[in-house]
Amino acid sequence: MQLNRFTDYALRVMMHLAAANGRLMSTREIADLHEAKYNHLAKVTQWLANEGYIETIRGRSGGIALAKQPDQICIGTLVRKLESQTALVECMREDRGNCRLSVACGLAVVLKDAEESFFRTLDQVTLADVLKRQSGMFDLLISMNAK
Repeated sequence: MQLNRFTDYALRVMMHLAAANGRLMSTREIADLHEAKYNHLAKVTQWLANEGYIETIRGRSGGIALAKQPDQICIGTLVRKLESQTALVECMREDRGNCRLSVACGLAVVLKDAEESFFRTLDQVTLADVLKRQSGMFDLLISMNAK
């Protein structure tokens, strides 16, 4: 399963904000750190704010910050929401696509099971876990945030 770019950027934003430990960051700052297009990241942060994952503070000294503690943010829940419109194959879409094999095909069932296994794994991980899992991840994010 390949996550879409929107999901990838959302996860990066969340990791940066978790490492910032309450310090406000700007969308532009995070976009620059990843050499990402500001407009794309602005859409990501808007979605995260609308879903209640981050808070936005307007004004000259404003920015964005996590709305919840990192240990309260389930990666599985976040990725499910972000990927809700993405089907692994055409026949797994809500409209079932136009695959002529879908009426008798067992592949969709296997792929759905694999997808659920993927999400069950992510359901066991919080944003705090992500920062702790890979040695050096937290320090790397802190050093990037300090620039």
